[in-house]
Amino acid sequence: MGEIIFLGLVVIIATSATWVVVSPNLVHSAVSLLVTLFGVAGLYVFLYADFLAATQVVIYVGGILVLIIFGVMLTNKIDKPVIESDSSNKIIGALISGFIFSILSIIIIQTKWPVLANNTEGPSTVELIGRLILGKYLLPFELISILLLAALIGAALLARKKAVSEEVLESGIENNEEIHNSEENDKNDDEDSNEALEENEDKKVEGEDVDG
Repeated sequence: MGEIIFLGLVVIIATSATWVVVSPNLVHSAVSLLVTLFGVAGLYVFLYADFLAATQVVIYVGGILVLIIFGVMLTNKIDKPVIESDSSNKIIGALISGFIFSILSIIIIQTKWPVLANNTEGPSTVELIGRLILGKYLLPFELISILLLAALIGAALLARKKAVSEEVLESGIENNEEIHNSEENDKNDDEDSNEALEENEDKKVEGEDVDG
């Protein structure tokens, strides 16, 4: 039963991963990526890596994939329900993918995989990882958190500068439009005044002709 579930997961992962690359619709690719990530989480369960399986679902499926979908939706002008992607260099991508697949296949076939007679479940990986992070690797863990905090602050500053520059640009455009409109209004007023003067002069000339 376990082998059937494992083979089913492998088929689902391979099919959905292929559709991620082949599909011309970005939304369909994102949904296929969702299925692929869930399948990888299932493989982690088979390896008794419960922490990695939960991390796969929470971070990749619940965070990064949603971020990718929002990025696709917000960076495209959605005037139709289908968001297409024009893939280029398909031949080069196929050759590189085939080369990597061939190397992995040779490694898998030539490797002697040991089969243990006693397949008892080991200790929980959550406990082991927790002890390592809060014990042996506490200092690197804290340094990484500081690095991530610095990256977040830098991203916020860059976004703020971009927003300020856009506001300045928009205000400059609005000022230019107001100046242009005022110049057009002054020009129209001058034309109206010139027309009025010409009409008055024409009336004076006509009056002089009548008197003459």
